[in-house]
Amino acid sequence: MGFLQLIEKRMESLVEGVFGRAFRRQVHPVEIAKGLTKQMDENRMVSVSRTYAPNDFTIHLSKADEESIKAYQNALRDELIQYASKHAQSRSYHLMTPPKVRFVTEDSLRFGEFGVTAKLTGGTGPRMEGAPDDTSGQTRIFRTEKPESEAKDGDQGTAAISPEEARRHGLARETVELVLDDKTHPLEGRGPWSVGRSEENDIVIQDPNVSRKHAQFVRSENGFIIEDLGSTNGTLLDGAPIGRERIEGGDELTFGGITARFVRQADGPGSSSLRNRQDLGGSGARKKGYGGL
Repeated sequence: MGFLQLIEKRMESLVEGVFGRAFRRQVHPVEIAKGLTKQMDENRMVSVSRTYAPNDFTIHLSKADEESIKAYQNALRDELIQYASKHAQSRSYHLMTPPKVRFVTEDSLRFGEFGVTAKLTGGTGPRMEGAPDDTSGQTRIFRTEKPESEAKDGDQGTAAISPEEARRHGLARETVELVLDDKTHPLEGRGPWSVGRSEENDIVIQDPNVSRKHAQFVRSENGFIIEDLGSTNGTLLDGAPIGRERIEGGDELTFGGITARFVRQADGPGSSSLRNRQDLGGSGARKKGYGGL
């Protein structure tokens, strides 16, 4: 059994032991740990020689769930810090400072829901050359189990909530699109989305300088990537020719002389304290030429 499995068993033992009664139908410590490491994986950043991962975490709990852990909060915090450290070690992630974990109460969360905000910070000390800038943090909301009316046999566990539920919480919803000649082309779903002169493409550009299958957008764990598909006249990112490159909101793309703008932004109500914590426009760690990002 690997170390992560041992740590998970240790977390589970907390539930069976002193945490058992408190978490019998509330947010589960193991699910918080899984949500935390999921955020580490999804918000990691790749530099020339290292993979940096978030090291500053805020756990958002409903009032009812916060009450259930009040007496054990310090012990749980220590467990989560150890869990995050070992997860980073097992994945060869570099943490710019030792992990930090804090708990806050959110009125917008329902019983059994929790959020994890993951930030990547360098602390107050000197920053290593090539290290990414601090991020503002991305928040993701999880539900430990579906309501009984929705649950199917065996269909339980941590899951991100839907965009509709995110709007109910006041969380921003991500909008991704390509703006071309004042026409918007939404990039929805998992992709990839092809660009070219052929009608078979997801985004069709009727111009002789554009190849039949010119380029494609790919959704990655770190954001979005544009990839040239061997086009005759090439693909440019902010005026520079590229083969495969990570892109951010506001970037200018040129396909064989036709210019478009990549838009990635948040839209949604502004009532919740969780709104706009997602760093949808990138964090400053991106460098042109790192096609593997």
